[in-house]
Amino acid sequence: MSEFTVTRTLKAPRERVWQVFTQPGHFEGWLPAKPGTAMLDVRTGGSWQATVISSDGEEIALTGRYDEVSKPDRLVMTVPGDVVTVITLTSAPDDTTQITYTFDVDESMHSMVTESVDDVLSRVSKVLAGT
Repeated sequence: MSEFTVTRTLKAPRERVWQVFTQPGHFEGWLPAKPGTAMLDVRTGGSWQATVISSDGEEIALTGRYDEVSKPDRLVMTVPGDVVTVITLTSAPDDTTQITYTFDVDESMHSMVTESVDDVLSRVSKVLAGT
């Protein structure tokens, strides 16, 4: 295992990006989760849960925990499979936000993790744009 980082820039101020990651209605939009199923206890020691619907129509319950919450710039949380993900938000010029994801994963997973982050951030960008 090794630390692996993916950094991207989002076209929104840091506080707005924080809201999209930590408020249930926005969370459901980018996860994407079944409406009304996201339960977020965004605090150090808190947890999150939501239900997604597979392409076959199967409901899948997802859960994770928040190991560290430092509003509005850092979330350390687990995603399914108990993978620890560190999300760092840094204000950038022109009301943009640099977002950095850090994972401790095997090198063979780097490509898949990068694709996954890009997919999530594409959906986050749509939520930020209100579409």
